[in-house]
Amino acid sequence: MIRLFLLSFLVILAACDSNKRIATTVNSPGKENVFSFSINDAGELFYTVSHKELQFITSSALGFELKETSLKSGFVLLSSEENTSNTKWNTVWGQRETVTDHYNELILHLEQKKTGILLDVKARAYDDGIAFRYIFPEQDNLKDFIITNELTEFNFYEDYKAWWNFADYDNYEKVYYNSPISAIGDTLNFYRRPDKEERAHMANTPTTIEINDDLVVSLHEADLTDYAGMNLLNTQEGTKLKAHLTPWLNGDLVRASTPFQSPWRTLQIANNAGGLVESDMIMNLNPPCAYENTDWIETYKYIGIWWELHIGNSAWAEKTQFGKPINRPHGANTKNAKYHIDFAAKHGIPDVLIEGWDKGWDDMEGSWTGYGIFDWKTPTDDFDIEEVCRYGKEKGVRMMMYHETISDIDHYEPAMDELYQMCSDLGIKTVKVGYTGDVNYDYDKKTYREHHHGQYMVRHYKKMVQKAAEYKLQIVNHEPIKFTGEQRTYPNLMAREGARGQEYNAWSVGNSPEHGVVLPFTRILGGPIDFTPGIFSMVLPDKDWSDQTFRIRTTLCKQLAYYLTMFSPIQMAADLPKNYENNEAFEFIKDVPTNWLQSKVLHSKIGDYYTVVRQERGTENWYLGSISDENPRTFNIDLSFLNTEKQYEAVIYADAKDAHWKDNPEAFEITRKKVTYTDKLDLQLAPGGGQAIAFKVIE
Repeated sequence: MIRLFLLSFLVILAACDSNKRIATTVNSPGKENVFSFSINDAGELFYTVSHKELQFITSSALGFELKETSLKSGFVLLSSEENTSNTKWNTVWGQRETVTDHYNELILHLEQKKTGILLDVKARAYDDGIAFRYIFPEQDNLKDFIITNELTEFNFYEDYKAWWNFADYDNYEKVYYNSPISAIGDTLNFYRRPDKEERAHMANTPTTIEINDDLVVSLHEADLTDYAGMNLLNTQEGTKLKAHLTPWLNGDLVRASTPFQSPWRTLQIANNAGGLVESDMIMNLNPPCAYENTDWIETYKYIGIWWELHIGNSAWAEKTQFGKPINRPHGANTKNAKYHIDFAAKHGIPDVLIEGWDKGWDDMEGSWTGYGIFDWKTPTDDFDIEEVCRYGKEKGVRMMMYHETISDIDHYEPAMDELYQMCSDLGIKTVKVGYTGDVNYDYDKKTYREHHHGQYMVRHYKKMVQKAAEYKLQIVNHEPIKFTGEQRTYPNLMAREGARGQEYNAWSVGNSPEHGVVLPFTRILGGPIDFTPGIFSMVLPDKDWSDQTFRIRTTLCKQLAYYLTMFSPIQMAADLPKNYENNEAFEFIKDVPTNWLQSKVLHSKIGDYYTVVRQERGTENWYLGSISDENPRTFNIDLSFLNTEKQYEAVIYADAKDAHWKDNPEAFEITRKKVTYTDKLDLQLAPGGGQAIAFKVIE
């Protein structure tokens, strides 16, 4: 009797288990965003994404092609898991001190029947977006493998307006365009640099898309640490974009062994462009800080022997530069370094970047290429690095080291221990590491080996910042792999370039007035930028473009506002010291913080305008930056973000009434007034202009 009862109970349990619901949809905590998964009769994998009632990503494929087999079809869904997490964590530095990480999670366990290969899809739904990644569990049926195609699609419901730039495999320093999704990468209508491998119909990420007046999304990735960088390929099948990975030179995309996971594929979702800026989803998708102690990490501003090199006042090399004789002085000499140290000490700036201090610059022949021409530790004949660092220490100023690797990874990577120990011994805090040129280029053989945005270099950038941490060094990268939120894990990774920065205003046709109002909603969504703001002299009289004197296409006040809108924990005052002396506007640069308790976006429209306010960490002081494109703007803001129990002095740096980026860029006015949280202020922005305000508590 007992045996019969147990048998009946087991049969009932089995029946219940066989009818158990397998979840295939996950909603965000506020039920704003929905990720839904499906499998068709052929065992092919698809997903959709909806915001409220609008399904803006329609049926989009998932899967892979491997070198030995296809993971496109033949799948069955074995089971699923549902999880919820709601935690908070504190940043070492950032746009806010405390970050909330609240999501619902769905993990789908799949098996390809013919091969027995297991594949998981993990999706997280946040109120500020959707993310998913692939996981290859440890298994007997798949050990070492090579990805030859990632099949991930982003199939948009309509031909929405996109903000994008051309992708290649080595450089992000491009002009941004806006067009319908179907025209992304259209080389007939948009200029593509012929001297680079810019790919037709292919865009970098983040690419940001305006769905309607109340919905904006941005496509990117998070936790890119051992994978190839993802580009977006316009499939020319309506409005369908597809993941296109940067290859190894032999055509492999990703080399892996189980267990293994891809980066997250991310869709930040907001009601307006400012909501994308306020989102922390990209950082939240990265692992927690890798370091037990972060007391050695600091944020600050710096100056440098830098702008003078770009505008041609001095040179990186001593005798020849890029294969040609030079007739201007070498910038990184001991006397010039001490001059910059004196200026920094006078104004309380802790670091001086010095570029061109080491030997090797004379040996580059015609381009940023070479193999073994730098050793990164031998100074030029006119630069005494020991004396410069000694003098700086005496004045309370450090040298910021510059290593231009010219992407000579074969030589730079084995030297990192010795180089970073040298920096530590000299009292250096931050190393700027540049990666111009082709990766591992052999000048004699006229060959190179890998791409900047492929798995080989992704691994290198991670190794480099980890090695720097062993010596308590901070890193600023130029010509980098894109930021994907890894500053959470490695907070000594202070900033990356990865965009057309300030230097393009010195030796090209320059950046448009619109450019600065696009970057916060595209490139900077991935992580902080080293844009190098703060140029006060907008006219470069030695430059002649299109029969007119070359101009930087901003007002001076827009350059001030960049310290708020171009987020970075380490900001350069990029102009020549002489252009700051006796200029009252320099007080704002000296005063503006680099680490924030909280941040709020007041106005935002991609390519048009952006106003953000930030509270200084550790005080009740607030700062405002507002910028415009080529059009004048007027805003009325209420000051309800201020402390309700404090009175403030607002120090307002505003474009003069007749200011204009082209005709009168350096005209500004400074006014002061007492305000409280109940007050309102009018902002008047000139064409190509901006406004910066410091709200200081009156004690």
